[in-house]
Amino acid sequence: MRLLLVVLVTLVFFQGGWTKNGSKSPPNIIIIMADDLGSNDVCFRGSNQIPTPNIDALGYQGVILNRHYTPPVCTPSRATLQTGKYPIHTGTQHLVINSNEPWGLPLSEKILPEYLKECAGYKTHMVGKWHLGFAKKDYTPLERGFDSHFGPWGPSLSYFSHRYILPTEPFFDGYDWRRNENVTYEPAGRYATDVLTDEAVNVIRRHKRQDPLFLIVTHLAPHAAEDTDPLQAPKEEIRKFKYIKDPQRRTYAAMVSILDKGIGKIVSALRESDILENSIILFFSDNGAPSRGLYSTTGSNLPLRGQKHSPWEGGTRVPAVIWSPLIEKRHRVSEDPIYSGDWLPTLLSLCKSVPTSKIDGLNVWETISRGKISPRREFVHSIDPIFGYSSYYYNGWKYVNGSTGNGAYDGWLGVVPGADKSPADFSYFDTVVNSSTWKALLPFAQRRLLTADIQMLRKRTEIICLSRKKSKDQNSACDPLKAPCLFHVDSDPCEEFNMASNFTSMVNEMQSRMRVIEAGAVPPGNVPGDPKSDPKLWNGVWTNWLDAKPGKPNLEGK
Repeated sequence: MRLLLVVLVTLVFFQGGWTKNGSKSPPNIIIIMADDLGSNDVCFRGSNQIPTPNIDALGYQGVILNRHYTPPVCTPSRATLQTGKYPIHTGTQHLVINSNEPWGLPLSEKILPEYLKECAGYKTHMVGKWHLGFAKKDYTPLERGFDSHFGPWGPSLSYFSHRYILPTEPFFDGYDWRRNENVTYEPAGRYATDVLTDEAVNVIRRHKRQDPLFLIVTHLAPHAAEDTDPLQAPKEEIRKFKYIKDPQRRTYAAMVSILDKGIGKIVSALRESDILENSIILFFSDNGAPSRGLYSTTGSNLPLRGQKHSPWEGGTRVPAVIWSPLIEKRHRVSEDPIYSGDWLPTLLSLCKSVPTSKIDGLNVWETISRGKISPRREFVHSIDPIFGYSSYYYNGWKYVNGSTGNGAYDGWLGVVPGADKSPADFSYFDTVVNSSTWKALLPFAQRRLLTADIQMLRKRTEIICLSRKKSKDQNSACDPLKAPCLFHVDSDPCEEFNMASNFTSMVNEMQSRMRVIEAGAVPPGNVPGDPKSDPKLWNGVWTNWLDAKPGKPNLEGK
């Protein structure tokens, strides 16, 4: 009988796949998401203006995901991460969920924390921005599988007052910060990025090691605070960037810098809690930076084309890195395409679980861990039937039909690489190796990285436009508002050479494939704003007004 028990226990651990690194529990999963961070705003990509040593250290000690793609705007991106599905399959393909709109990610969708709780009993915590609906309590994080949530429910907010002002009429204005399902005024007057970092650190410190941890930290930074006052940071941090001539860009740099320091604190907390040896840390931006238009921030995606809320690479190809001692081949750059919807099946695979419904994500763990070729050969950037545009990648090719903003975001936007170089760039290696993240991860390094190694890895992430190799010809122009465009983005990452007239058969093939995909789409879930959502009716806060009775919502710490 005792022998049978031993065999059964051994089989359980073997089937779970959790003994590879000597651990008898599934890995802790920590996802840190930036909001609207440009691909030209991190140093590991070659930018030398805003130091990001902690983000860079994660990449150099782990794997830099140089072709990581997301949907081009906030709500669709978050829905894709949580469900493993394209936005066209969750009804989130058009714009975002504004705080006055009575809808959310469909309740029929099972999301990542629910899966993780089922497959291995994870303790699931969310710190930061939700942005998947809150008109009903059922839409909110604690009803969707999270054990705790701390932060705002809506799209954005002022970094100091923690209020969200609807940027269009009727311009509703209300406070938006929760601890679980209660309004809390704990962070009053404090800078939002620091508040979220401190909470993430506290979650890690309180966590009991016998339970697997799932922590997702969805920062607001460096998303614009409000339409009329978009860029906000402590003055003492802004003063550190005097070398940047543009005062707005100077503030943006301070916002990114505080975000980077927060990542260092989170990684250090994991090290101090002695759980790094069985952890996965993933960092990426939800979409590209908005260089122009509503909520523009001076964020830059150059040399990539376009920006947030556009069909171009600048809106969808984002900075991303992953670190874990479970990764067999570290200290490298991966050029394999990875889509944000791939994270759900990939992370579930580590506890030998699979999604219970049909999804669009693929398991890319072998690509990340062992450097095998990615199974990801196609993905849909966008199909928006309301704006009437679509963007689709297939086996090296990209099809773009239509655009957003009447083409206002179709060019190459943002700060030119090399402008206003940071003094820290002259001692870049020292800046990285002296970061909190590098010091925390160094004991797990597979080899000692020298200055030349860092220079080589940084160089390999550089995006080289095809025009640097050959001159443009007259037939390469693209206006997707007039006719579909075709690019071979594997060799033309800056989307400079429209090949539609030369490869009409490929255009036809991709259009046929798009029609098949579009036939399986669900309608966008967007609905008009509800005047009953006005925070003035709810004690000045944004709340789940469809459930509540007029009066005071739950208050805490006032």
